[in-house]
Amino acid sequence: MLRRVNRGLELVLAERTDRNTAGRAVCLPKGLVASGESAEEAAVREVAEETGVRARILEPLPEVRYRYVSPADGALVAKRVQFFAMAYEVGEPRPADGEMDRVFWCALEQAPALLTYEGERRTVELVAARAAALEARLAPVIIERRPSA
Repeated sequence: MLRRVNRGLELVLAERTDRNTAGRAVCLPKGLVASGESAEEAAVREVAEETGVRARILEPLPEVRYRYVSPADGALVAKRVQFFAMAYEVGEPRPADGEMDRVFWCALEQAPALLTYEGERRTVELVAARAAALEARLAPVIIERRPSA
């Protein structure tokens, strides 16, 4: 989710304990698609639930696929995530549903270095490469940059 500030573009990142490794992970908000829900509806809902911020979809981004070993039973789990470039609408980032420990704004150009997962880094790098086209679709008001929590 992007917003325009006086110094450029920012996006929301989240920090949590990784369920598989028990290590700290900085990631993009994401979640499961509920029954009867489209991927777009799920993305908007999950962003609001995990970050406390309302956003609208700008465009779909390439799907990220990866595998991991489940710590519960050792099974190999194949995962598929559909990300969307989204525009900030309203709200202050906060760990709204308790799934995340911290939610914060980050300068777009700094985000890839902070993200834990390679697929999410590639996704944000693609967003950065499309920044000029996406920025034209963001709110025209420049938001003053505030220190994040």
